[in-house]
Amino acid sequence: MDEELEIVMGAMLGASLALVRPVGMSPKETSEWIDVAIDTLSHLPLPVFEAGVRAARTKCTHHSQIVPTIVAETREALAWHNRLRTEPVLRLVGPEQDAPRQAEPLPDPATLMPALRRMGLERGWIVDRDGKLEWAEGNAA
Repeated sequence: MDEELEIVMGAMLGASLALVRPVGMSPKETSEWIDVAIDTLSHLPLPVFEAGVRAARTKCTHHSQIVPTIVAETREALAWHNRLRTEPVLRLVGPEQDAPRQAEPLPDPATLMPALRRMGLERGWIVDRDGKLEWAEGNAA
């Protein structure tokens, strides 16, 4: 464990212990208690640990309750912290259509470029009716 993180955790646990420490607990016993508590809680990331310590300070009335309270209070936050982080799956969804789309009207064959007009006449897409070019029925491109 990082030394700086251990110091922060020790200070927070010491402050929590100060609220409920038995009168007969010696400084050596206090130091040992903090060391054991840090070892027990070292798996917690600091933000999750801090939330657990805040909860323990409001609930605990005896020093033996501090570590179990922190463990219980951080269970859900730790699960959230350790969850699998997968990239979201994006799905493209088209708008719902009430009625089928109507095809766009075809341009007047007379306005087409000469090459397109010639291709349309050759393939039967355009017909010449009385000198006027029109799109063929049912055969349009």
